[in-house]
Amino acid sequence: MDQATHEVRLANWKAIIEQCQARPKGQTAKQWMVENDISDKQYYYWLRRVRAAAIKKNQIPALPEPEKQLPTVSFAEIPVKEVLPSEESPAIVIKTKKSTIEIPTAVSDALVVKIVKAVAHAL
Repeated sequence: MDQATHEVRLANWKAIIEQCQARPKGQTAKQWMVENDISDKQYYYWLRRVRAAAIKKNQIPALPEPEKQLPTVSFAEIPVKEVLPSEESPAIVIKTKKSTIEIPTAVSDALVVKIVKAVAHAL
């Protein structure tokens, strides 16, 4: 794309970005983009370009982009009563690639629910 075309597009997107930033209070940028039929990928692409042009024009030091926050991982400690081995086969067997959990019939329903949640969260 030649320089003139780029400058026209940059000015057009600058106006769109200003309209988005002046959206009604309480409305998210995503809601505004949907209502105005604007692709969020294009919006954020041009937002970076407009900011870069403003920084270059004004020689403002660039601010670092915010880091994407990863979801926090938490672990649940599950109290386990010592169960003596029996001849009876387990009521529930949960197998993963790395481990197998055998749950006997004597285990309470609440503990089974906690174990299943923990295993599902770990996968």
